[in-house]
Amino acid sequence: MELDFDTLSYPDTVTINGEQYKAKRDINKSTLLVPYTTPPTIKAGDIITQQILASEITLKVIDYSLMPGGTFSIGTPHQNLLTVKVENMTSDTHKKTETQNTFNIASLNANQVQVGNNNTISTNITIENLVKEIANSKDPEAKSIVKKLLENSTVGSVIGAGTAFLLSML
Repeated sequence: MELDFDTLSYPDTVTINGEQYKAKRDINKSTLLVPYTTPPTIKAGDIITQQILASEITLKVIDYSLMPGGTFSIGTPHQNLLTVKVENMTSDTHKKTETQNTFNIASLNANQVQVGNNNTISTNITIENLVKEIANSKDPEAKSIVKKLLENSTVGSVIGAGTAFLLSML
């Protein structure tokens, strides 16, 4: 069996405004490469159909560019290349939809509360507050770790004169 490089270069068949073209679709980059001699009539929002066996995939044009001489005549008799950024509209029905939740809270008295989906909480604390909280705790291991950290020469050079004050808190 002999491989036909020309067939492999642009293996897909697409229909743009009623005309069929050979093309190559990159699913990962959401792009479609279409060699042409006369540029197809195309604009953002247009629908392109890709024929795969007995089914069709609907692709929505997001953006496009024309590149004269872009094929270098490799795998096609056409000199020019249309690059189309597409969105697969057929796959939308198979994608998981996010649910929108509504939370009604009458009153709230708390710190660092997270409500909803895909949220993050950022907490800022000064080194002094950290040392103070650990010093007031009943955790000798935490106190020992912080003391060892503050006695480190690199940490001392970063914090500076405040190191002695922080050590005195422990």
